[in-house]
Amino acid sequence: MQDSQPSPTATASRPFSVVPPPRKSLLAPAHPGVRPPLDVRQTCVLMFVAAALYGLLAYLVGSMLSEGVHASVTTELWLLLVMAALVGLGLVALALPVRRAGHVLWRASQIGSLFAFGTALFTLFLAAWLADTPLMLAGTVAALSAIVLNIALWSTNVRRWCHE
Repeated sequence: MQDSQPSPTATASRPFSVVPPPRKSLLAPAHPGVRPPLDVRQTCVLMFVAAALYGLLAYLVGSMLSEGVHASVTTELWLLLVMAALVGLGLVALALPVRRAGHVLWRASQIGSLFAFGTALFTLFLAAWLADTPLMLAGTVAALSAIVLNIALWSTNVRRWCHE
């Protein structure tokens, strides 16, 4: 008769050690049950407002394209349209992780706000190149909102909230 040996016991309590435990996942709140500081809540509102402004910028560029523009600037305007739409969607998607104090996604929202500022600068460049006043106004408003958003994400209580 064969000697039966017990199977080796698993030393790890989780089958996949690569996957973080649920309390440390990217979307889990870092401070459960604690209300975020006022700066964090205002930053989330700023992100939603900036996303709406970039949506309006994309609409303005789309209306310019539908009216017809010179063929030499069509590619740049399409690029601006796509960039503004993606920045707006990215800001909306990354607003909640900032409120929930997700460190990695907070860093992603900082990068997204830098992309928002770059899109605003590209808008100002195109507006100056085309001598288009409505586009210049939209670019100025988008740049101001991106500056305020960058200040809010990089130098307020949001840093402390997302680092803990």
